[in-house]
Amino acid sequence: MDLEEAFTVVDTPVHLAGQSDDALLRQIRRRKEFSEPRSTLSPATGLEKDIHLRPLEALHWLSYVTRPRYQDDVLDRYLWWGLLRYLGFFTHDYSHSRLPELALSDAGRRIAGNQRRVTSEEMGIAFGAALAARWFGETGAATLRTVVDIDVALDARFVFEPSTAVEHIGTRRPDYLLIGGDQRDPGRCRLRVLECKGTKTPGNAVSQLARAVGQLDGVTVGSRVPRGLATSMVTGESRTSYLALNTEDDDEPSYEVDGDTIDRVGNFRFVSDRVDVTAAEITSASIRASWAMLADFGGNLPAIQRWAPEVMLDRIRRRPRVRETFETPVGPVRGTSLDFGFGRERLVVRYGVAVPVDDQLSGDSAGELLEAQQEFADRLEESRGSERPPASREVYSATADGTVFSLVRGERG
Repeated sequence: MDLEEAFTVVDTPVHLAGQSDDALLRQIRRRKEFSEPRSTLSPATGLEKDIHLRPLEALHWLSYVTRPRYQDDVLDRYLWWGLLRYLGFFTHDYSHSRLPELALSDAGRRIAGNQRRVTSEEMGIAFGAALAARWFGETGAATLRTVVDIDVALDARFVFEPSTAVEHIGTRRPDYLLIGGDQRDPGRCRLRVLECKGTKTPGNAVSQLARAVGQLDGVTVGSRVPRGLATSMVTGESRTSYLALNTEDDDEPSYEVDGDTIDRVGNFRFVSDRVDVTAAEITSASIRASWAMLADFGGNLPAIQRWAPEVMLDRIRRRPRVRETFETPVGPVRGTSLDFGFGRERLVVRYGVAVPVDDQLSGDSAGELLEAQQEFADRLEESRGSERPPASREVYSATADGTVFSLVRGERG
């Protein structure tokens, strides 16, 4: 597969087959791995049957969400390896629907052993986050802003008493915290959780989903179990598909967030003897963690130091990197890039943050940073219905909190 074909595959909307219905509920309830969650379990809103998306959106989420897990001495190697592997992992299959479906390319079929297991897990994260974004949008209550790795954002060594806002962080808990902007009030956020699995074998997906559902109860915020989404992604040789279920909350709360509340949690850290933690504090601390992830994505080292909670600073080590400003279809972006050579072709991969958001990441005002993100999210939403040109020499994906991921194809000089 050459670069032109790989660009076409990742930038073309595909038909992603999926199941989220009462039949799936009955299936997982028969599994020995299943434990009934405290909240009502139901088909996932907006994911009941098949969706359309660009694979590039999933690869963007993967590069964003997993980056904080890799320390600086292996980060470049991880980025190179992941991109080279996943850019040519899929091919198109037109035998099932009008839009193409995703099947494994010849290169994808050659991945075997432990690397294949890791690939399945990472595709579970990539598409799980993309499904979560669709799920948020379909509920009508909030727009997904970002996905925060709980292991990075929270200190999992402690178990909290029932009087605290986060009552329990157990060994069986969801992987990710979802932060959504409340559509009715820009000054408020909603918190949800995501547990995502991945497999190459369709027969394993139901068991995986049963385990994932059991993990949704693992975090309690403000005396409530947040609404949650469980997914299992199947990257089979001939077809890529998903299973999904969600827990419901008819009276889902939102939490007020402003610059003052975020500034007040600058030294926030979960400790075992605190009993006065509020849901608003946790929300604000999580947003700070998401800003540190945002800064890390764009290579803004001072901003990581400015916004990361203590527990993140203890876990992320970064060296200064060359940063540039790039022009993109969603405006100027500032960040870092990787350059690959493929014979006579050249691939540049750019990781950036919208300049107005990056400027505020480098500042001291949490309130102005919130406003910059809201303005970018509004512009992005307005542009979603516009026609996209077919895959060309640059393809890109953007998230509502300000990240932009792009691939640029050219000739080597």
